[in-house]
Amino acid sequence: MRAGTCLLLAWLAAPIASVQAETLHDVFEKAWANSPQGKTIVAKREEATASRIVAESPFPGTPKIGLAQRTDRWNDNLGKEEREIGISVPLWLPGQKAARMAVAEADGDENQRSIAATRLAVAGELRVALWTLYLAQSDAAVAGERLDAALKLEADVARRVKVGEMARSDLLLVKQETSSARAAVAEANARVVRSTQRYRVLTGSDRLPDNPQEPVMVVAAEDMHPRLAAGQAIAERARAGMKLAQESRRDAPSIGVQYRRERDASGAIPRDSVSFAITIPFAGEVRNAPLMASASTALIQADALYQRLLADVEADVREAEAQLDLARIAAELAVDREQAASERLALMRRAFELGETALVELLRAQSQAAEVRIDLGRSRARLSAAQANLNQARGITP
Repeated sequence: MRAGTCLLLAWLAAPIASVQAETLHDVFEKAWANSPQGKTIVAKREEATASRIVAESPFPGTPKIGLAQRTDRWNDNLGKEEREIGISVPLWLPGQKAARMAVAEADGDENQRSIAATRLAVAGELRVALWTLYLAQSDAAVAGERLDAALKLEADVARRVKVGEMARSDLLLVKQETSSARAAVAEANARVVRSTQRYRVLTGSDRLPDNPQEPVMVVAAEDMHPRLAAGQAIAERARAGMKLAQESRRDAPSIGVQYRRERDASGAIPRDSVSFAITIPFAGEVRNAPLMASASTALIQADALYQRLLADVEADVREAEAQLDLARIAAELAVDREQAASERLALMRRAFELGETALVELLRAQSQAAEVRIDLGRSRARLSAAQANLNQARGITP
């Protein structure tokens, strides 16, 4: 294998930036912290905390205080007055507080599992951006090699034309190849710029991991896929919500106490009294039917979503495994093709130098060798990307 190709393959496992000191996990954490989802994680945790605060409260709602005053100043004006102050507090229904606590716990669990699933989604975006950038860099490196070879050949042909060994038309033919190589370099560099910008937006940095390669990981039997865990948590939250709706078939009853001071006429001795009251709302279909229907719908949707997720995750894993097998075969075949093309190009160059083959044949061999080297670089990058994609399908973050 040619030295240039060896350097290309070594580049695939080397950092793009001049100074690297970050692992793939470090870059992933950067991407997570830079993502909108990562920046809202505190707010999501506060939502779960608020749900627990409600469940742990001694009352299902806020107490109420009332003030009232009655006077005959505007009619008889005999000095009759009544003043009243009262307070009432709502009470938990039997089983309602436990059901509300179960909802709070389900909210917290759903929040944590949702975060894990979201982190996996960000990891998927990072993997795509990272290997798209490496693939673009691979194409740019080979395009640069092609241009260097074209320039060397152009200089050699120009020298031969000058001494009369070759025709002017041969030089023009080589110049066409050089122009084509320059255009390929410009296009490849543009793809590098686009890929770099996408990577920068995702991670907030240009620095790449010192080793982007991911070994294929095996998931432990007790570990659940983050997407499935999130789906299961949603279903459990819906079940807890259904239980809460069943235990809340009426509005909260309330108990209150009132203190009253009244005077029958001006100068009369005020009388004080204390009264107690309890309010028990009736249960009714007008109130309960919509709440029960909504809770039932949420539960049905959550269960259906989880079943769909089971099928999707299994399909994603099988597809990723098939793609990895295909990428391995393609990489092995690309190595064989590159070796054959490199050997043929060396023979054609030697034959051209000896005058045993035409310039057109050399240019054709040189173009074919460049295409094969590009294919080799892509196949190596695709193999590494396929390994990362299988980890992604299995729910493994960097």
